Order: sequence, then structure tokens, then C-alpha cells
Amino acid sequence: MSGDDHAAGQDVTQEQDTLVPDGAESVGPVRVGPVQVEALGPEQLELVLAALYEAPREAVAWMAQACTDAWVAFERHEPLGPDGEPLPDGTREVVLGAVGTRPSPAHGSELLGGVLGGPRRAGAAAALARAAWERAGRVYAFAEGHLFPPEALIEAGFREVGAYRRLEGRVPYRHVDAPEGVTLRPLAEVSVPARLEALAAFEDRVGHHAAAPEAAQDGGGGFDSHLSVVALDAEGRGVGVCRAAVEDGVGRIDAPGVTVAWRHTNLRAALLNSVNARLRAAGITRVSVDSWGDTPEELAHDLRLGLHVADETPILAFP
Repeated sequence: MSGDDHAAGQDVTQEQDTLVPDGAESVGPVRVGPVQVEALGPEQLELVLAALYEAPREAVAWMAQACTDAWVAFERHEPLGPDGEPLPDGTREVVLGAVGTRPSPAHGSELLGGVLGGPRRAGAAAALARAAWERAGRVYAFAEGHLFPPEALIEAGFREVGAYRRLEGRVPYRHVDAPEGVTLRPLAEVSVPARLEALAAFEDRVGHHAAAPEAAQDGGGGFDSHLSVVALDAEGRGVGVCRAAVEDGVGRIDAPGVTVAWRHTNLRAALLNSVNARLRAAGITRVSVDSWGDTPEELAHDLRLGLHVADETPILAFP
């Protein structure tokens, strides 16, 4: 790949060059070289992310800016003449995918991006993942099949460490009192520093990132500060949070986060109950609950409330 901020390309496969017909671009055969990976600058990463997510560049700009490093996978196509030799000035470079590394507080870096469709997407995914972990150490990815084929990552040594899930169902009713020493308050009535303390409860869970100050403002993340609930300890510190909003008549909830010191208690259940009660009071009858990296025990609790898994994406990590 050309570009001043690209590193020298490296061959990351053992495949030999192959000849394939390429009727859309040439009347003759085309030699396709091996998958290669090079470092990528933020502006170029934006371009590939926009193609991967089928979104405008401005919609994915924040993703590129959040990444500390990035790489692109590509292959070279060389049209051949009648004598079997490459045609002059005919070589083109075909992008197969790209990834960037977004630092995580406790789990290395998340891989943002993915690979485009095509016969070499598995090899490109493995090559990009390898480049990322060699640079960043531990990495993880949401293995959405159209971006990161899970089979390719598992073959490359990744293992499942959690999942994103969306649970749906009727608004549960199961009254749970907060544990002694904790008070539940609407987010709107809690100071911004305490809100940030509560949001930090998620940071050791895979799939989460450090809470930005704007997330603690009223309306942050699109959540309703009057439906959302914060748990405060006896000193007024935020030790848990459950955020909610109403979209198209359905309650949208982020699964509760609780600081490590309180996870042995029923605080998570109490937070979820408090938000559900506020949704019922607002006339909401159905909920959608998003979670990242929840434990099997937490999932089992939510399923016992009558919710069901509507969507699930594994989170795969290496090493």
C-alpha cells in the first residue's frame, strides 16, 4: 500500500501467488498475490471503517480517533499479458479489511473494524488480529460474523471470554431491596462525580471502556436521568448504576454495573428492579436489556425474570 504514514508491507501468509479470472477489471487472467498487512493512518482507517459499517466517514470518525494503532490487509492484483507477464502499470491493491486497537481499562485493546466479504476474509482476519496482538499484547473482538468471522479467530488462538447480549421481554416485576448501607437515587439527583464513580463500575468487565465525562451528564448516551438509577454508599460514593431510556415505547436498559466491593450482594438485582419500577410507572410494558461481559450467574438471574436472549455476539480474546 502506498502512503507516507504506511509501514513497509509484510507477507503474512504462506500462500503462493494464484491466477484467477478478473472479468470486471481485465479481459485476461490476473495474478493475485498473498495477503499482506501494513500499518494504517487514522484518515485511511476512517475510509475503511466507513466501507465496513456502510456509514458516512463522520459517523465512524470517533472510532478511528479512539484507536492507538491500525492496520490494513490487502492483496495485489497483477493483470497478465498474452505472454503471461504482468502488464506495465496494471497492478492494483485490493483492500480486504482493517482493524484499529482501542485501549480497554482491564482487557488490553478492543479490535475495531473487520474484514470485507470474499474468499480470503478468514486469512485477512487472522493476519490483522496477529498484527494487532503483536503490537498491543492482549486484544479482544466482538466476533460479529460479517466483520470478524469467529472461526478464523478461534483457529488463530482466540478464546471466548464473554458476550454482548440483548435480552427482551415484558417489564419484570420482582421487588428487591438495596443492601444495607446503600441508597438508590435517580441519576438526576446525583452529583456528576458520583455518577462517574458509578459508571467506573463497568471498567473491569470485558467489552467496556473508561467512562468519558460526557457520559455522566444528563442525557449522556441517550439515557433518561430520571429513569436511570445510581447506588450510593454511606459516604455518598457511586457504587453502582443502571441506565434506562424509552425508545419507540420500549424501555432500553443497560444491564446494571456494580463495583467489585458490592458484587457479592444483591445490589445488581436491586438496581434493575428500581429501574423496572420506574418504567412500569411510566406505562412501559416491554424492555430491551443490553449487556457486555456479564457473568453466567448474572445472565441466569435475568433469564429467571422472564427475559429471553434476542441477540448474542461472542467476545473473543487473545491470549
